[in-house]
Amino acid sequence: MLTSFFCFSEKQFSFTEKQRFDGWFNNLAHPQWGSIDSHMTRKTPASYSDGVYMMSGQDRPSPRKLSSLFMKGSEGLSSLKNRTAILAFFGQVVSSEIVMGSESGCPIKVHPIEIEKCDEMYDHECEGGKSIPFHRAGYDRNTGQSPNTPRQQINRVTSWIDGSFIYSTSEAWINAMRSFKNGTLLSEPTNGFPVRNTMRVPLFNNPVPNILRTLSPERLFLLGDPRSNQNPALLSFGILLFKWHNVLADRVQLEHPDWSDEEVFQRARRFVVATLQNIIAYEYIPAFLGTELPEYTGYKLDVHPGISHVFQSSAFRFGHTMIPPGIYRRDGKCNYRKTAMGNPALRLCAYWWDSSDVMSDSSVEEFMLGMASQLAEREDAVLCSDVRDKLFGPNEFSRRDLGALNIMRGRDNGLADYNTIRTYFELPRVEKFEDINEELFRRHPDLADKLLKAYGSVDNVDLYIGGMLESKDGPGELFTAIILDQFVRIREADRFWFENDKNDMFTDEELEWVRSVTLWDVIVNSTDIEPDTIQREVFFWNEGDPCPQPGQIEPSTLEPCSYLKGFDYFEGNELAYIYVCIFLGVVPLICAGAGYGVVKLQNKRKRHLRMKQEEMKSGNKSNGIIVEKMSVREWLHANHRRLVKVRFGPQAEMHTVDRKGEKLRSVNFAKCDTITVEESQVDSSKKKRPLVLIRVPKDHDLVLEFDSVGERRKFINKFEAFLNSHKKHLVTLQAPRDFLLAQAETRERRQKRLEHFFREAYALTFGLRPGDRRRGDEDGDVVMRTSLSKAEFASALGMKADAVFVRMMFNIVDKDSDGRISFQEFLDTVVLFSRGKTEDKLRIIFDMCDNDRNGVIDKGEFSEMLRSLVEIARTTSLSDAHVTELIDGMFQNVGLSNKDFMTYADFKLMMKEYKGDFVAIGLDCKGAKQNFLDTSTNVARMTSFHVDPSLHDDKGKIKSRIDCIVTYLEENRQNIFYLFVFYVITIALFVHQFIYYSFLAEHTDLRHIMGVGIALTRGSAASLSFGYCLLLLTMSRNLLTKLKDFSIQQYIPLDSHIPFHKVIACTAFFFSIIHTVGHIINFYHVSTQPLENLHCLTSEIHFPSDYKPGISFWLFKTITGITGVCLFVIMITIFTFAHPIIRKKAYTYFWSTHCLYVAMYVLMLLHGLARITGPPKFWKYFIGPGIIFILDKVVSLRTKYMALDILETELLPSDVLKVKFYRPPNFKYLSGQWIRLNCTALKSTEYHSFTLTSAPHENFLSCHIKAQGHWTWKLRNFFDPSNINPEFHQPKIRLEGPFGGGNQDWYKFEVAVMVGGGIGITPYASILNDLVFGTSTNRYSGVSCKKVYFLWICPSHKHFEWFIDVLRDVEKKDVTNVLEIHIFITQFFHKFDLRTTMLYICENHFQRLSKMSMFTGLKAVNHFGRPDMSSFLKFVQKKHSYVSKIGVFSCGPRPLTKSVMTACEEVNKGRKLPYFIHHFENFG
Repeated sequence: MLTSFFCFSEKQFSFTEKQRFDGWFNNLAHPQWGSIDSHMTRKTPASYSDGVYMMSGQDRPSPRKLSSLFMKGSEGLSSLKNRTAILAFFGQVVSSEIVMGSESGCPIKVHPIEIEKCDEMYDHECEGGKSIPFHRAGYDRNTGQSPNTPRQQINRVTSWIDGSFIYSTSEAWINAMRSFKNGTLLSEPTNGFPVRNTMRVPLFNNPVPNILRTLSPERLFLLGDPRSNQNPALLSFGILLFKWHNVLADRVQLEHPDWSDEEVFQRARRFVVATLQNIIAYEYIPAFLGTELPEYTGYKLDVHPGISHVFQSSAFRFGHTMIPPGIYRRDGKCNYRKTAMGNPALRLCAYWWDSSDVMSDSSVEEFMLGMASQLAEREDAVLCSDVRDKLFGPNEFSRRDLGALNIMRGRDNGLADYNTIRTYFELPRVEKFEDINEELFRRHPDLADKLLKAYGSVDNVDLYIGGMLESKDGPGELFTAIILDQFVRIREADRFWFENDKNDMFTDEELEWVRSVTLWDVIVNSTDIEPDTIQREVFFWNEGDPCPQPGQIEPSTLEPCSYLKGFDYFEGNELAYIYVCIFLGVVPLICAGAGYGVVKLQNKRKRHLRMKQEEMKSGNKSNGIIVEKMSVREWLHANHRRLVKVRFGPQAEMHTVDRKGEKLRSVNFAKCDTITVEESQVDSSKKKRPLVLIRVPKDHDLVLEFDSVGERRKFINKFEAFLNSHKKHLVTLQAPRDFLLAQAETRERRQKRLEHFFREAYALTFGLRPGDRRRGDEDGDVVMRTSLSKAEFASALGMKADAVFVRMMFNIVDKDSDGRISFQEFLDTVVLFSRGKTEDKLRIIFDMCDNDRNGVIDKGEFSEMLRSLVEIARTTSLSDAHVTELIDGMFQNVGLSNKDFMTYADFKLMMKEYKGDFVAIGLDCKGAKQNFLDTSTNVARMTSFHVDPSLHDDKGKIKSRIDCIVTYLEENRQNIFYLFVFYVITIALFVHQFIYYSFLAEHTDLRHIMGVGIALTRGSAASLSFGYCLLLLTMSRNLLTKLKDFSIQQYIPLDSHIPFHKVIACTAFFFSIIHTVGHIINFYHVSTQPLENLHCLTSEIHFPSDYKPGISFWLFKTITGITGVCLFVIMITIFTFAHPIIRKKAYTYFWSTHCLYVAMYVLMLLHGLARITGPPKFWKYFIGPGIIFILDKVVSLRTKYMALDILETELLPSDVLKVKFYRPPNFKYLSGQWIRLNCTALKSTEYHSFTLTSAPHENFLSCHIKAQGHWTWKLRNFFDPSNINPEFHQPKIRLEGPFGGGNQDWYKFEVAVMVGGGIGITPYASILNDLVFGTSTNRYSGVSCKKVYFLWICPSHKHFEWFIDVLRDVEKKDVTNVLEIHIFITQFFHKFDLRTTMLYICENHFQRLSKMSMFTGLKAVNHFGRPDMSSFLKFVQKKHSYVSKIGVFSCGPRPLTKSVMTACEEVNKGRKLPYFIHHFENFG
């Protein structure tokens, strides 16, 4: 019969329409109806608790409790209508064919099913608090957001009976199953079984409950439905229908050998689908319901085939009651096969998801024959224990209750109560519980009370419970109505239904053949089962049918099912997680250690460089002489010793150096012929180290300690040999150790004695300080016996011993002329200066000048005094002619123009106008710990800037405080505003992403998997992305420089781009740390999740069902993890090496690590490409700033690779190098701007920032570079004429820039104050030159500057003689007197110190006579001490009250700019006009 139907027609069927696997376009008017992932159909209104998505029936009892009450009962009862196990398990085939609606979707929503305490299955220990995890079904994410669109669950397979159980719903899937030969499916050659899943098609591969593990998916049979391998019976049907296709394909190929594989396959598929439709509709449904479907009346376009919620969630689940606890196996001769353990049948709960192994030991024939003879369980409300207690589950809860899950599924789908649904299917409502099933309630009188107690009302019963209780010998009237409605709609809505004669798929003969095919035909033709060994009505076993079952299976006769607990998803990740945490914690420590190391390395290089320079300056070269070294301990005092190395030579000197090689002390033996060394006597009874005491002439002693007598002897021998080589004599003495140490005059002892000396002098002069105590008489005697040498006296004065002033002052104090200053002599001098009369002080000064003690001062003696002052001033600009001119002028002032000497009376007359300056005159002993002047008031005399005291009343503390706050806000309003905007945006981005991932991104399931951590990490990711991208704008130097040319710069604090850069970087770093720590926590949570949860995490990565990704996978096997780790390392490296100490001490390493920003931004762009937690977003923040930054860099390239000729180099004092080089064509810049400079003679990639000292109108460029760091020293040494570099005859200069500086806006203010200190004067070399050139030539029409005050603060002129030349040239060009210069010399003594006063008097005289400074030769006034910036600014404010604002520009060390800023703030507090606006740059 099977072969005859193929001959009925000669029609060419290869052109028949092909039915899609995904169900689309079955209904041409509604193409999506019945397709995969379509909505389920509601036959009744949704009844969610909140009307939107919350599970219904929340006031009902726990489903587990209901299951225990109504679905637990006697097992081992056979079907009342002798339905077979084939019908029970074929129902699962039918269900799989048309519906897949219970699988969890995204996000994973787990709703716990409460388990009562002491539950017999799940809580033997009566611990309580346990629950069965229930995963809510997947749904359309566009629903469930309002009562108008309540949640709609999705059917993941087609609603049609189209063979999707056999062929799948995907073209790719079926292609993996096909052999592409003769239209057949790929099968094993031996038994015709499907092949194993070696291609890893995504079949469901749930954990095996028996072993609590997920096994390899390659063991599964490759079939069309992902659920096919769930249990042995379902797998048997899957293999049967698989073979059925191949049987029909062989017959089609036999009849049509010229057809292609595709034509054969599609034709065989069409017949398989048709026969399956016939079996389900006209064989299975009548057997299952006891009622046949209505007669087919044809295809109806407007009928919706969708699976209804009531069908999927409740009605069709009635078949679960017929599932037996085990499965019989037999052969054709009625031999029932036992298991390996001797049990009569295979236990169902022992083979969940482990069916493939059973098939290797069994055959489809055995299962089909066994199930055909085996009667199903009774059609009632009771479920067998294998599905009610021991259904498979996830690893964390390996056994579940199918009855409870069925109840819960109805609530999950928002089903209304049992009575309401009856009304929608035109059935009468039940008024009392007994009306549900009167016969059942008569047999179980207590059932109504149980229902009443559980539900309280008949109108609150779950549909599944009510429908199951209706059952008598099959589904009750409600379930029957639901099931009939569903299959009638499927049949009538299917355009490809086999009975639809409008689709021209079959001829009448073929249609009759299809109608005649039953499941028996499929079994017999697809297997080796003989026709007479199995009954034709396989869904029933009637009397007389072959091989009756041995007995109804009871669970007690089968093998027990294990219930394993305690699965740990994190298992195996412990070490990896610990190692990762340690690694991320160690990286900052390594970077910090590396930073510390490079600082030490640079310090070592600087020490070596300094030592070489000292050697070059002193000329002490070894000239081949071997320098001996030896490691010893230097004894300092009783509790302190230090390890040192003693170095002999090469000159007649001995040096002690520390472990770093830095020289601690040098002992010069050049001026002595005999050196005395005392050795400690060896006392064998005391274990003390031997000592050596070296008596140093005119210096403190040197005490050395050795480990052994042998070491000491070795030292003595080396020392003696060294002295002999210099023709010196060594005298060695012996002394007891204690006596030797008591007599040793070490530096520390001498220092303490001198401190006591000065302290006593201070106490006797001024009285004790609060808390000080006088020492005892013994200490007083020691002080009285102490005397000062000239060197110690010079040290106390903070000067060198050979200074002329020291010699003159020492001679005055040393009254007895014994070459030492006794305590009484020193005390008399201090008392005189502190409390003496002005006349006495003048007498001392007169006596100092009177070298020959003849009572008069001649011009030669006066000249010597002046030269001592010039020596103190450290200037060489005062010539002999200037000295003579000054002396003549001073003599002339007192009427002594015709005399060569002056008496004391003449001297007093000359000093008369300075009498007030001598009132507080004293000696500033800055070298001693006790000072005899108040150094906190050491502010330069600035009488020309006198300001009248304010006449305003005191405003009060509150008003003053408010003014301070208001002033601060006004001064920093732009910075505060932009910081506020930055932090508002940063925090807003964080909050937006935090809220989004906390509440609005439920579909991504990230929060369920990672907790609130994902919201923190995504929020921080947005903030750090914004911050890091904004950093690029702060470093777009060309853009910032260009903006300064436009008026917009008034509204943007461009000069603060570096501080703003640091603020942004620190903020981004903070969020980076949050992001990193958050993801470490998140990855822990991810590693504790089941695999199905990870499918919701990302659709970009597919995980095999047997693979559980751990920490190592996420961090080191994904592009996000790898780039994240690299970014963390780079970020920590950059921020560590950006520390101010490392930046200052090891700038090269700071710059090199900062260049990693390129890699950092590339990795950030790659970081999100894996799309693990969402689509990449960093590029959105990056694209704008990134393009600007790249263009900015391109602009810098125009000069970066242009090699410029060096026109001139000059070595200046204080290690300053002047480099004058070629100016590129069209190179425009403003005075005060800076460049990044590179010299080809050094590293070609290393650039450093320097201010241009040339003026814009000059046709060359120049920089003054002070040698401070490693690179600048190398540059200076390279251009040192004493160093010949034959390899670089013509080195070149490369530059980037120019870039805007903080001082370039000077010309925008009508009045400007410029303050330069240290090397910070370099911008003003260009600015002042530009200023006087522009104003004297009227070249700059746009310059509004009418008056400039320039304050130069320096330790001494000697260090910046090159700048004096610049100022001298500026003064010559300043014909309009726009510039006023004041020079402040800070490396002097207190303003009332004798030396400072004398300098002040001389400078005053010289200014009157020559109209220029005696020290600099400039018109500029010299001041001695620090400037009183507040007074000066008040003076400027009063003098220029007609302007509204004054620009204050400062450049130099941070303390300088900070003091200027403080002064501006203090003056601005008065809230008077003009207002001071401070611009600054920090150097050093």
